Amino acid sequence: MKTNRNVLCPCGSGKKYKKCCGNVPVVKPAVTYVNEAHEWMDSNILNGRKPDLYGFLILVEHEIPADEIWNQLRFWTEQYLDSKVNRTRKFHELIDVKINYEAGVDEREGYPPCFCHKGCSNCCYQPAACTDEEAQLIYNYCTDNKINIDFEKLERQLRYIEVDSDNNFYGKTTWDDQPAHDQSCVFLDKGICTIWEVRPFVCRVHLAEKTNEYCRSRNGVPNPEAHGIHYPICSYILSSIFTVHHDSVGKLMGRLLLQQKFRASF
Repeated sequence: MKTNRNVLCPCGSGKKYKKCCGNVPVVKPAVTYVNEAHEWMDSNILNGRKPDLYGFLILVEHEIPADEIWNQLRFWTEQYLDSKVNRTRKFHELIDVKINYEAGVDEREGYPPCFCHKGCSNCCYQPAACTDEEAQLIYNYCTDNKINIDFEKLERQLRYIEVDSDNNFYGKTTWDDQPAHDQSCVFLDKGICTIWEVRPFVCRVHLAEKTNEYCRSRNGVPNPEAHGIHYPICSYILSSIFTVHHDSVGKLMGRLLLQQKFRASF
C-alpha cells in the first residue's frame, strides 16, 4: 500500500512521511553499455528505451555481434541527423542506391532479381508506416501535383487498426475484414502508385524473392509462403531513422496524413 505523504512517517521519527523516508531520492540502477556507440545512442536518442529495429535485425536469424549493431545504428543516426534539410529525400535516394548496389551484387553471384517494380501492387493492401517528415513530404507532393488524398478512406481504414494508450499501432489489425475496396493503399490507382517518387521507406525496402504471389498479408500476418529479401544495410538505415522518429512511426501513414490535413486547415 502506498503511504500518504502527509501522515507521520512509519519509521517513528515524528516527521511527516514526505519530509522523512518519502524524501529519499530513487536511485536508478546503473546502465551497462555494450560500447561507446550504445552509450551515445542512449544519451542522445533513446533515453532508456529500446531502438526501433526493422527488417533483417528482427526478422532474420543472424549472429552479428551487438557492438557491431550499435556501431551501425550510431553511424546512420548521425548521418541522418547531420543531413538536416531535405534529409528524408536524401535518404530515400540513399536507400534506392544501396538496394541497386546490393541487387547488382546478387545478380553477379547468380541470384535472380527481385519482383518489385512500379506497377506491382501485391504488397499495397496492408497498413503502411512512415515518419512524420515522410507524411509531410507526401502531403506536399500531392498538393503540388494535384493528387487527391481520400481522407475519408483513411479514416475508415483506421477503424481496423488497434492502437495502444499512446495511439501507436502495435501489430494487431483486422485490416482484411473491411470492404475489399477499402483494403488498398489510398495512393494505389489501377495498380499504379501515384506517389512513387516520394513513397515511404517501408515501400522501398519491401522486396520479394522467388515470387511476388504471396506478398499480401492477412490481417497483418505475413503469408508463410512469402520470401523477402532483407538487405542488412537497409535495415540499419531504417532502424536508425525509425528510432529517431519513434513518436510518429507508430501512428502509421494514414493518421499522420490526417494530421497534416488538420494542420493545413489552420
